[in-house]
Amino acid sequence: MNFITKQMGATFAVSALMVVGVMNAQNVQQGLDYLNNDQFDKAKGVFENLVSQSPTADNYYYLGYYYLKSETPNADLAAQNFNKGLAADPKSGLNKVGLAAVKLLQGNKSLANTEFEAAATGTKYKNADVLYQIANAYILFTSKPENMDPDKSIEYSQKLLELVKNKDKADYYITLGNAYYEKLDPGKAMNNYSKALEIADNNTTKARIHALMANIWGRSNNDNPANENFKKAIAADPNYTQTYKIMADYNIRKMDYSQASVNLQKYMELTGNNSSESQFYLAQISYFAKDYDKTLDILNKSWDSISNPLKYKIKALALMEKSDFTGAYSNMNQYLQNIPEAKKEGSDYGVLGKIQSSLASTATGEDKIKWTQEAVANLSQAQAKGDKAYDYQALLSALMPTSPTGGTTSAVTNPKIEALKKAVTSDPNDTKSWYDLATEQYTAKDYLGSVASWDKLIQLIPTWETAYAGKGLALYAYDTNDASGSAAQSYQKYIDMVAPKSQYSDTEKAYLEIAYTFFAYKYFHAKDTEKTQEYIKKTLAIDPQNADIQNLQKLMMK
Repeated sequence: MNFITKQMGATFAVSALMVVGVMNAQNVQQGLDYLNNDQFDKAKGVFENLVSQSPTADNYYYLGYYYLKSETPNADLAAQNFNKGLAADPKSGLNKVGLAAVKLLQGNKSLANTEFEAAATGTKYKNADVLYQIANAYILFTSKPENMDPDKSIEYSQKLLELVKNKDKADYYITLGNAYYEKLDPGKAMNNYSKALEIADNNTTKARIHALMANIWGRSNNDNPANENFKKAIAADPNYTQTYKIMADYNIRKMDYSQASVNLQKYMELTGNNSSESQFYLAQISYFAKDYDKTLDILNKSWDSISNPLKYKIKALALMEKSDFTGAYSNMNQYLQNIPEAKKEGSDYGVLGKIQSSLASTATGEDKIKWTQEAVANLSQAQAKGDKAYDYQALLSALMPTSPTGGTTSAVTNPKIEALKKAVTSDPNDTKSWYDLATEQYTAKDYLGSVASWDKLIQLIPTWETAYAGKGLALYAYDTNDASGSAAQSYQKYIDMVAPKSQYSDTEKAYLEIAYTFFAYKYFHAKDTEKTQEYIKKTLAIDPQNADIQNLQKLMMK
């Protein structure tokens, strides 16, 4: 009787262990499914519960793996869990793989390679999970391509497939396909996805494979098979989130922003991902879809949680489309104040200039002069930087506002100007005609037109110093206060290009003298005596009899 009881007890204990093992495996798979679906909070909950219920080496590994694969990877928390896993089982190959993956995330690829190899040799290449996780780790950090190594992933995937006798795990072929995709070998990627599809044993896996295939077809501009695979993915599992994410990316590349917005919202709905980053991305897509009300609504609701300064520019653009130019100006100005000088692009100045030109069109008096001056300066700067967002020549020509001296420039023309305009229209690369037009416009006091023509010359011959001096002259003539600082910028560019030369031509001397004189007066009005004296000396070194400088010296003595 005791024997029978003991046998039953032993059998029950073994059965209980088997049930726990099966349940644990099911929970791990559930957590991995959540991770593959970008349902990060749910995945974290599963893995934390597993560790809480059973702090085994494997469970610590998967919690650490979550921290590597989450939306914002955390190397420290991942390493903490992998180390706990090794404390639970010092021989745990998975946690050794995890620590090597942390090195990969941190950019220490050499040490990572050594540790991955040590983990594999430690199991004599006989542990399929270890080989699989190594192959997976090498292509895990897609946001940091420099930290990936598709060739290594392929190498370990092939060793894995050599090890297993029953190659019936679709994930093995998916990982190998992903490695070839990252290696920019779509043909081999597709071959492995096809093998995975043949042995896929559940609908979610089938949806995943079809989505990956659709991505490759879409990126190679094969729209029919791309759309067919998207349909198959949704049919297999309409709740597989990555399908909608990949579809949104496909729509964006096709410039179908309205459909991209629909798919992105579906992805966010299924993942529960309403982070500020996701909301901001949706706002940007909505802007490109020309749904400006939606753009502003999303931005306003998430404003405080969005840390990216680009939010100001997107809001400015949307407000501009809604004809709220005052609000647009405020936000665009804020954007430029929040980014470093090195990151400012031609389009930034173009947007600001366009907003200012719109404000100038309805302003009067001094306000009209102010907005026009600033618009000209920023539009000219955008054009000089080679930006193509707007037709800057047309915008500058359309401004033709009241000049600071009270006259109008809108009708400034003459037969020579008109003939030169026809010449450059006929041949936009005719630099001689552009030069003649710029100088003739300046002579005729069409200073805005002259600025625009000099800008065109700068685009055509960016190394020609004279164009910067000519532009500086036109900008200063238009606004002798240089409120925007544009004349100073052009003159400084000329100085930077010419001053280092060992000898100057007569033309170079003349323009340097003008530029130095400009800065001498500029610093005098700014009450910077040291800088004023510096530029007085530079001017007199070229022309000791410079009348303007002699007058400035008298002013300084008062």
